[in-house]
Amino acid sequence: MLARKVRVVMITQISVSILSLDYTDQTVINTAVMRISNANYLHFDVMDGKFVKQKTFDYELVKNTHTGLLKKDVHLMIKQPEKYVDKYIKAGADIITFHAEACKSPKKLIEKLNKKDIIVGLAISPSTDVKKIEKFLDDIDLVLVMTVKPGKAGQKLIKSALKKIAWLKKKKPGLIVEVDGGINGKTAGEVIDAGADILVSSSYIWNSKDPKLAIDLLRNA
Repeated sequence: MLARKVRVVMITQISVSILSLDYTDQTVINTAVMRISNANYLHFDVMDGKFVKQKTFDYELVKNTHTGLLKKDVHLMIKQPEKYVDKYIKAGADIITFHAEACKSPKKLIEKLNKKDIIVGLAISPSTDVKKIEKFLDDIDLVLVMTVKPGKAGQKLIKSALKKIAWLKKKKPGLIVEVDGGINGKTAGEVIDAGADILVSSSYIWNSKDPKLAIDLLRNA
């Protein structure tokens, strides 16, 4: 059996998605946040039923959710995100990530967001070639690599996405790489070894008897 690849020890950050919770009940969300106080971010998967089939929530939930010390990590899976980003900024977003193929001019939206005090990110679906966003890498802070098809929690990680993570880190070492989809105690180490900085997880954490312990296990995978 080959020894595991040695990597530079970094503090992996955890962003906990509310996708597997009853996000229609604000009280449920606010109560749940208290159970994950050792995480770094609360992850909001915003879907409009147009860019992806599923529809979740909008900026009102982001605004009304009390995250305490957790920062708000907003992933916009919506068409024409340029029309709505101001509402999410006002709602307290610390990270805003959007899909380049969902807006008319990704460059203009990136320029606008870079003038704000937020982390600016682009997201890529499993079917998207990572090289399609190469021209934007010098102007953004983060790339969110989707390792499952956008839409629902509890899917298995698509292993081919690991190559995208490694490519991004080689191309731009200072780039923050966030990974979302199928992250659990078994897969966390794989994405960290590939170069991931932030792990997004939902089902694995919320289905655990001890969410805080689950977060620590992911962070130290």
